[in-house]
Amino acid sequence: MKKVFILSLMFLMCSVMWKGVEGSDYKTYQEITFLHKGAKLLSEYGNKDFEKFYGKLDKRRFWGWRTYTAYKDEELSFIDDTLYVIINEGDTAIEETIKLSRDYSLKKQYSVSGSLGINGSGSDKGFKLGLEEEIESTITTTVTGTIEESYSMKIQVDPGTKLSIQIKGEGKITNGVAKYYRFWRNVKKGGFEIFWITTEYYSIEKVRIDED
Repeated sequence: MKKVFILSLMFLMCSVMWKGVEGSDYKTYQEITFLHKGAKLLSEYGNKDFEKFYGKLDKRRFWGWRTYTAYKDEELSFIDDTLYVIINEGDTAIEETIKLSRDYSLKKQYSVSGSLGINGSGSDKGFKLGLEEEIESTITTTVTGTIEESYSMKIQVDPGTKLSIQIKGEGKITNGVAKYYRFWRNVKKGGFEIFWITTEYYSIEKVRIDED
């Protein structure tokens, strides 16, 4: 009888996994899918996008920011990480007890490009020079503190099936470009992005191997 396990080392040791979410983790997510077609991440901007969006900032300022929001409060879903995958190619069911423990904070996350900058660290991050106050967005809530979750479950993987456990969620994103002026002179410019997690959850999916 042949059984194939694709498991993490920690699962083999104790069936326990810990994972934290920090300031820029969304850039390492396995998958981000926008609800509406056409929206994109700052990391997906090409040269033509920057040229087009900078073209919207045609007026200079004596002092301060000029901003253009290209994508405002775009709703999305994501797959953060795949914790376990168990494939049963045998003739009998596989039974396991899985313990999941997670410690994370729900908050806004920031990203910039060009000469724009980010202040602070951890949960106190934010754009430099008061940029966030100039951005057109409804993403204003900040959550401080830590949320702890622990789960223990018994699972059964039937013959000829594959079981996957993933961290999924939903959120919103706002991004665009900005220029900062001093004495009518443009001294900083680049792209900005705010990512807000609205919900996160564990997803357990079982499919037949021949349907995968």
